[in-house]
Amino acid sequence: MKIKSDADPEELTSPFYKANQDFCSEFESFISTKNGKVKGKYNAWSYIIYGKISNPKNWDLLYKKSTFSSTGNLFISSKKQCLLVLAEWSTKIPGNHNSKFKIRKRERLDFIKLLFNKNLSKLELSNDYIIYSNGHSIKLFAEINNVLKSLFLSKEIFAIEFNNDKLTVELRTEKHHFDIFNKLIEL
Repeated sequence: MKIKSDADPEELTSPFYKANQDFCSEFESFISTKNGKVKGKYNAWSYIIYGKISNPKNWDLLYKKSTFSSTGNLFISSKKQCLLVLAEWSTKIPGNHNSKFKIRKRERLDFIKLLFNKNLSKLELSNDYIIYSNGHSIKLFAEINNVLKSLFLSKEIFAIEFNNDKLTVELRTEKHHFDIFNKLIEL
């Protein structure tokens, strides 16, 4: 396994260590089926893993998990922990030079922005997201939304950006979603 453990010896018996080890092993196996390359590290508290495949386009994959504890903080209970989990898939899709869009989760003041910005609209699929778009590349936009529909509905999409021919899909999830990724790379 090219993804290495950087755990302390006392972490090795932790169920969290085992879960992170299994997650990284599954990631490495998936990337190897695509003749890709991996690197990264993990322990009981976190992982950061990278994969690169060329099938048929170059795709970069990043999965990250971090557990933050507030131990020692006077204002937050010492039992409170924060968890960040993310996945990011990115590739270049040449030939769409004028195209630009971003889909992201809605924020509180977006209802005001929607009134005054003609390049901003709600995502029809889910009211939890808004779109910034210059109106170009409707076909690509529709194809991506169709493939990622279940992730919009589960609210695991954090943001999708297409700019300068680069597509980036950012998720907030503890799942691999390889089945959805396989559909995406076929576009």
